[in-house]
Amino acid sequence: MTQHEVVYAKGLGDGDLDKVSELLSRPRVRVVGLVIDKVDRIMHGMELGSAGMHNQVRQWARQGFMRDLLEMLQTQGFQVYLASDHGNIEAKGGGRPREGAVADLRGERVRVYSDPRLRAGIKERFPKSLEWPPVGLPEDYLALIAPPRAAFVRAGETLVGHGGISVEELLVPFVEIRRRQ
Repeated sequence: MTQHEVVYAKGLGDGDLDKVSELLSRPRVRVVGLVIDKVDRIMHGMELGSAGMHNQVRQWARQGFMRDLLEMLQTQGFQVYLASDHGNIEAKGGGRPREGAVADLRGERVRVYSDPRLRAGIKERFPKSLEWPPVGLPEDYLALIAPPRAAFVRAGETLVGHGGISVEELLVPFVEIRRRQ
């Protein structure tokens, strides 16, 4: 494919489809990559757990953005595939490690350290966490994964997040969407 045959847009999911319509109007376009990150943005701002997230996603879906986008793509003859970069789960806070700047990555579901002693020290305070071996990763990329359905946030806090190893976070959909005959 040439650069004139492929178009890409990200940050979609709000408002109208003018930006997408303009991209599709280019005469030589054969492949379109669109990132609709609205659900991810809803998830990262969620304070009411999975039920609240499902409620907001349902409300967003009723606004018709995805319906109208799919209709536009199919009307113009595109084959449509839907995928995701990750799933998510509801997790409860089990406490926030206070390791200061020693963590290379301070996520809610995983922490990454470059020194095994530093990771071991945090593991002692969070004994149900999992020390992930650096298989396929750099030797100094030492992950500490929160316990199942837990997160490294304030004890008792509920969040919807990703980055762990639950099946819901690892399996992602890849769906072909076809128009009914």
